[in-house]
Amino acid sequence: MTSQFPLGKVTTAQLQELGKVLWSWSICTDCLAGKSCTTPDCPWSRSTVLGRYFDFFKISTSSYECHLAPGQTPGLASYEDLFRIIGELKLNPELTKAELLEKLFTDRPPRGDQERALNLAARVAMMINCSASHQSSVLLEHGSQQTRWHNDVTFSQFLHDIFPQNAHPSIEDIKENIQATKLKKHARLNFQPTDDLRNHLRLDKKAAVVEIFHHTAFLKEQLRLTKDQPRNLSVPDHIKIGALPRALAIEVLDSIQKVLFPLTDSKSKELLLSLTSTSTCNFDTDSLRYDSASIRNPNEHTAQYHYFGARLGDLHHELVNPTPRGLEKWFERNSSARFVMMATLAGVVLAILLGVLGLGLGGFQAYVGYMAWKHPVQPPSGP
Repeated sequence: MTSQFPLGKVTTAQLQELGKVLWSWSICTDCLAGKSCTTPDCPWSRSTVLGRYFDFFKISTSSYECHLAPGQTPGLASYEDLFRIIGELKLNPELTKAELLEKLFTDRPPRGDQERALNLAARVAMMINCSASHQSSVLLEHGSQQTRWHNDVTFSQFLHDIFPQNAHPSIEDIKENIQATKLKKHARLNFQPTDDLRNHLRLDKKAAVVEIFHHTAFLKEQLRLTKDQPRNLSVPDHIKIGALPRALAIEVLDSIQKVLFPLTDSKSKELLLSLTSTSTCNFDTDSLRYDSASIRNPNEHTAQYHYFGARLGDLHHELVNPTPRGLEKWFERNSSARFVMMATLAGVVLAILLGVLGLGLGGFQAYVGYMAWKHPVQPPSGP
């Protein structure tokens, strides 16, 4: 069995095709021909803003590996195969994973390769890692292994299950205080970019790290897709359009630009700017740009935080009750009742030892005095 990396370098034409498949872009003929764009509303003009997402796409596709025995074909032999799978994923959100694999791979490549190809398509389309094979060691250690897309589950049900609505009862009272600058200063937390939407706002207390889904340009493209759609769209309806649930995308975007890093606050914006540096965290630079009219409806200026309210609540709790680290952790660990009892006992033993030594020294001094009295030293006699 041999390993292959069948997807080569991404071309501009393939990125343009990606925009068509994901977001139904209608790219002007000048851009398709590689000429200067003369169409004001051509979506390809936003390609520079999507630079971080396109980098993610290039890295993800270049790392796609298939393991083949002689005579077997890969699940993905070209970018056209990947785009075809994304299209089928959008068209058939209510097929189970097993049914979708049966429909997609009539030439029967290895089952593991089939799943890798489908998982890659889901990652590219929705920024969700459906595989359980690349779980974070931190998640495994803390027992928060993520749900895998099982064979008997539809993609729409999987999407519904991994983003349960779990509102925080006091979110309106606490969200104004959960700024990244405060979390960094008072709770000593750091911020790390993630390409998996499921990890957004996940707090690792041990490492003092908050993960941030930073692909805001990707989220804005999703919101453009559904801006003029009915408000009661179901999850399958969103997938058929090629979008995440609209409320979910707005929540993620607002949690970045209005809660953690409010762009109206100079210190917050300065911190976010430092995180976009390629030498630090390499956050999407689009996170510094606030868009409203092109992606929001008039009644969507405030997110309800039904999806990520609980995680915002965790951050607020960490801000109010920071996890001890360094010397603070040592002092807290050593200030338990058991340690206090042990320290008290050690103090008693030390006091007894000092008492015994003091008693011995006193006895020795008394003995010396007694001997000096009993056997006084005679002064030398004169001549």
